This record gives sequence, structure tokens and C-alpha cells, in this order.
Amino acid sequence: MGSLLAIVVGFIGVVIFSHLRKQAELANALIKQYCQQQQLQWLSTAQAGIAWYPHKGSLFRYKYNFEFSSNGENAYQACLVMAGPTVLEFIVPPYAID
Repeated sequence: MGSLLAIVVGFIGVVIFSHLRKQAELANALIKQYCQQQQLQWLSTAQAGIAWYPHKGSLFRYKYNFEFSSNGENAYQACLVMAGPTVLEFIVPPYAID
């Protein structure tokens, strides 16, 4: 019985890890697309958090921080908020346009 429990817990862990990786890859692609559309240089992406947030079929809200540059010299930090595969908002600070 103990080994069956270990297998089930391991399987659940793999499924959760796989889901989080898929979500992170989607967020990274969306952030890079946003930066390209706004003519910004993408620098990095990091996951900022996960929160319980039932919204249109998704149970969690994912928050990703990303850094970008508008002129190659300055770096700015912005945020992407998602509910599942749906973008809720990009929170971008004012930045210099050169």
C-alpha cells in the first residue's frame, strides 16, 4: 500500500511539474511576442507567483516578471498576469523611447 501511494504522489508531482513548465513556456513566448510588437529588447523572464483564482475554467492565476530594454542601456521590469492560457494583463511601467 505504501509503494502505491508513493507512485501516485510521484505521478501527481510529474503532472504538476509538466503543467508548470508548459505554462512558463507559453508565458515566455507571449512576453517575447509583446516585446517584439512594442519594439523592445527582451532581457529575462521569471515566475513571480501562483495564486488560487478561479476564472473561466482556470483555477490559478500565474504572475511572471520580465525585464526589457527600450534603448539597450536601461532595463525596466514589467509583469504579465495570466489565468491559465489567457492573458489578463501586461503591467508595463513608463519607459524611455529612443
